[in-house]
Amino acid sequence: MTDVTPNEARMPEDAAVTVTNADTLRAMASPIRMRILGTLRVNGEQTVGSIGEQLGEAPGVISYHLGQLAGAGLVEKVKSPDGDRRKSWWRACQSAIRLGRSGERGEAEEAKAMDLFRRSAALSYEMAYERFLDKLPELPREWADSCTSDDHVLNLTAEETSLMIEELNEVVRRWQIKAGMHGDDELGVEPVALILQAFRWVS
Repeated sequence: MTDVTPNEARMPEDAAVTVTNADTLRAMASPIRMRILGTLRVNGEQTVGSIGEQLGEAPGVISYHLGQLAGAGLVEKVKSPDGDRRKSWWRACQSAIRLGRSGERGEAEEAKAMDLFRRSAALSYEMAYERFLDKLPELPREWADSCTSDDHVLNLTAEETSLMIEELNEVVRRWQIKAGMHGDDELGVEPVALILQAFRWVS
């Protein structure tokens, strides 16, 4: 049995924050830290041991990375729900992180941190998809058939691209509301990863 609180502890959807701070971006710029954050956001409050079991990492490794995330205000320790002080419980402070837009020129330090974060995020997405592919042969047929991985290259202006992203975000928000209506033990309901990327195509 893993040390995870009930689903009621999950972060509300409006707890997302916009980040441009270089220190925060550097703290997140690690695939394992991104995975720790994802685990806490999806499964709610958990112990160091529970996170380590899911990620296949030693408790000491998880504790170190939690400390780095805590220093940036991304996670925090919480009171043990069963009163056992021997276990260290943690929660995510936000349901999601959005990258903010820098100034016209942008600070050099901020630009480097943003680049590091984006590259780490790309690696994290790739690793997450590979975990899905490894598990795919064991999944029910309906889940295998319902998932997708496609891409399109569209001829758009920068303004049109921004408008498209706004429309896609509205679609995501509607489905976030739908997802929030499911019961904790509702049959057939599972976490689904949705990764949205839009960028200038470079041949």
